[in-house]
Amino acid sequence: IGARVVRGLDWKWNKQDGGEGHVGTVQSFESTDEVLVVWDYGTAANYRCSLAYDLRILDSSPTGIKHETSVCDVCQQQPVYGIRWKCAECTNYDLCSACYHADKHNLRHRFYRIASPTAKKYDKLFFYRAYGW
Repeated sequence: IGARVVRGLDWKWNKQDGGEGHVGTVQSFESTDEVLVVWDYGTAANYRCSLAYDLRILDSSPTGIKHETSVCDVCQQQPVYGIRWKCAECTNYDLCSACYHADKHNLRHRFYRIASPTAKKYDKLFFYRAYGW
């Protein structure tokens, strides 16, 4: 609850969010498969978050998550709030969500999406920027 979201890969709701690039906030979990999002545009609706992914987390820093010992290698933010993006190709290279989503590093590199500082290795997912994964 509190995470900032944008359209995900399975989005099929036209301009319900105000259009491409608009941002909303997760208000509540309606079930294990569905969340309620309030869009900055002014509307609120339920979206899938299990078998289909209508949403993509843009920023989880409003939830209070912070990576105390991490520094964004682009903007120098420390600690990194919300999701920490760790380059899988470069040695010890981290980005905050703002720099990651602004394509501030090589788009062909794979990234680990680290949702919390206590994430186990298997909790870290690979993302490929060049292909939108």
